[in-house]
Amino acid sequence: MAGARVLVTPRAFLDLDGEHKDILKKAGYEIVANPRPRVLTEDEMAAYIVGIQAVIVGDEPVSHRVLDRADSLKVISKFGTQVDNIDMDVAAVRKIPVTITPGVSHAAVAELTIGLMLALLRGIPQMDRDIRNGKWTSVAGMELMGKTLGIVGMGGIGKEVAKRALSLGMNVMGFDMHPDESFAEHHGIEYVAADELLKNSDIVSLHLGLNPETRGWLSKMRVARIRPGSFLINTGRPELIDEGAVLDAMRGQRIRGAAFDLPGEENQFAVPLLSQENVLVSCQAGAHTEESVRRQAVMAAENVVAVLSGQPKLAAFATAE
Repeated sequence: MAGARVLVTPRAFLDLDGEHKDILKKAGYEIVANPRPRVLTEDEMAAYIVGIQAVIVGDEPVSHRVLDRADSLKVISKFGTQVDNIDMDVAAVRKIPVTITPGVSHAAVAELTIGLMLALLRGIPQMDRDIRNGKWTSVAGMELMGKTLGIVGMGGIGKEVAKRALSLGMNVMGFDMHPDESFAEHHGIEYVAADELLKNSDIVSLHLGLNPETRGWLSKMRVARIRPGSFLINTGRPELIDEGAVLDAMRGQRIRGAAFDLPGEENQFAVPLLSQENVLVSCQAGAHTEESVRRQAVMAAENVVAVLSGQPKLAAFATAE
């Protein structure tokens, strides 16, 4: 579809030069760039979507109202894998396919997860903070070697975390609704029930995708089953946990330390969280490496071209939950 107009909203896509933009230009498409230095509002999306054949979208709402204004839209290309900002039911009714960019950030999120573990157990942020304040003290940390890591969600990211943890001499157990037994056998990983994992892990790391079944997965009841003195890592969505229960467990030292990769300052969990001494927080750092962003941008662009050129088998499609 030469001459197609492609609305691109993610700043990460727009601010980066490279192959991803060339893919669209070589196909003869016009890039309509997000004019704002931020995520667009629903009103803005409803205004910009008119006359657009394709949209590469980040966290902007692609709601029923926005889709009502999408008079020419042929494809929604999600810059990422979570589609909860898109009205999938309306898109399906209108036969507008939704594509995603799976797998491109697995290594990046896994590396951040390991980095957060090291920082927590060795007290790196605390030492840096003290030294900057003129207090040259050494923190007696803990080693990862020999510790038991419990991975909740053994999908692509969970598997990459497992491989890196094993290389550091950790013991790894996993929980997943659909266990990959061949992966477990090959790498010497044991799949266990959720309660057993929480009870026996020195570090619990969450890698579940967010859906109605996983929302609030780490509930008050499950928090109470975590081994006292253990550590918690969540580089997934904050909605996976009962925030109040986790905060109470941190204050009572059941959870000795925790690290979270939060979506931004608008997340209300950040307010009480930042008052805790035993916590590390990063902001949307999981998938945000130069390499991961480039891979994601290329795949998002290729998905658009595949659909508009009539080659849907080359695209990666999302499915409604």
